[in-house]
Amino acid sequence: MNNLKIEWVDINTLIPSEYNPRELTKEQEKQLTESIKRFTLLEPVIANKHKGRENITISGHQRILIAKKLGYEKVPVVFIDLDKEHEVELNLRFNRNVGQWSLELLKNFEIDLLLEVGFDNNDLSNIWDDVLQIEDDEFIEEEELKKAKETKIKLGNLFQLGKHRLLCSDSTNMESVKKLMNGEKASMIYCDPIFNLGLNYNSGIGGKANYGGKTNDKKTDIEYREFLRKSISNAIEAGNKDLHLFYYCDQKYIGLIQELYASLGIKNQRVCLWIKNGFNVTPQIAFNKGYEPCVYGTINKPFLSPIKNLNEILNKEIGTGNRTADDIMDIFDIWLAKRLPGQEYMHPTSKPATLHEKPLRRCSKINDIVLDLFAGSGSTMVGCEQLKRRAYMVEIEPVFCQLIVNRFEKLTGIKAELIK
Repeated sequence: MNNLKIEWVDINTLIPSEYNPRELTKEQEKQLTESIKRFTLLEPVIANKHKGRENITISGHQRILIAKKLGYEKVPVVFIDLDKEHEVELNLRFNRNVGQWSLELLKNFEIDLLLEVGFDNNDLSNIWDDVLQIEDDEFIEEEELKKAKETKIKLGNLFQLGKHRLLCSDSTNMESVKKLMNGEKASMIYCDPIFNLGLNYNSGIGGKANYGGKTNDKKTDIEYREFLRKSISNAIEAGNKDLHLFYYCDQKYIGLIQELYASLGIKNQRVCLWIKNGFNVTPQIAFNKGYEPCVYGTINKPFLSPIKNLNEILNKEIGTGNRTADDIMDIFDIWLAKRLPGQEYMHPTSKPATLHEKPLRRCSKINDIVLDLFAGSGSTMVGCEQLKRRAYMVEIEPVFCQLIVNRFEKLTGIKAELIK
């Protein structure tokens, strides 16, 4: 690099890079054209001379286009020798603060590289959020759980699952949560703890399994209160000062969680309702249960994804098959997501991954950490993977940790890594 020199090169021999995401606004193009007219090309083009990448332009695409329009036959060029990976990185670094981006082309770059060259989570959300969605990963728990039963996972094992982390431990233990977070902070807490309804974590909600679950779902009122208080307190300590918190619960514990929120400095905001497509039959009670509540609160002023088309949504006529109906539901505290029949779920409080899209999209940015202290079968991880968030999870049952590892590997094709 110490022997760089400027050469005047035939402008037609330079090849634009196929990935270059930079664009100029009309005003920027006008200003650059005027500058070249008045002062010529004072800044050289940077091009590659690496074998197989000869004459590929790294920096100077817009200058070349304008120079051609102005009749230039030769332009000043500095050639450097870089492999494709470093060529792409240098292109992004050169272009970070100039012009505007082609968002479509930026989607082809790895998130880590974009962060390294100066993009932040807000930039990443602008690039991806409008096109990302959660789809069912078609993970059949009953079949997969049979494979997971023979797990070698033990309490204390910590796994790296791509961008996500999973710890097999007790989430009411703050030292365990600190181990999981490794000095990082969550932007959103999203938890689905045991409901204290006497559900059998060995036989599952369908009642037919035998997979070794030992979780106690029949605590006294005092025990359950302390259990929730510890987990919420640990979640707060692991979170940013501006924080969203979501806790699923049974209907009879809504007041308890709201009380705990208030005592821990969390502002109660809403009770969101997951409207199920089925219901639990309760012969001795007048009305069957058709929804599951999620108590939502905040600390300070956390990020909220803006509703960009609110006026348009509220002033449209709604009819059958109109997408506007879905748009309207997105801004309210009613969550609609199809749930399989109970016997097809092996974890007693399992959720469909599609349920998580609305809270994840509204209350977090791309690459944010979402903390799930009761990971269960891993549906939060599935949602975070598809929306490019990072799920940091604690799960006390080794068999379910194995299920999450298997689910991640099947979804992504990436091998889980046991962190020593």
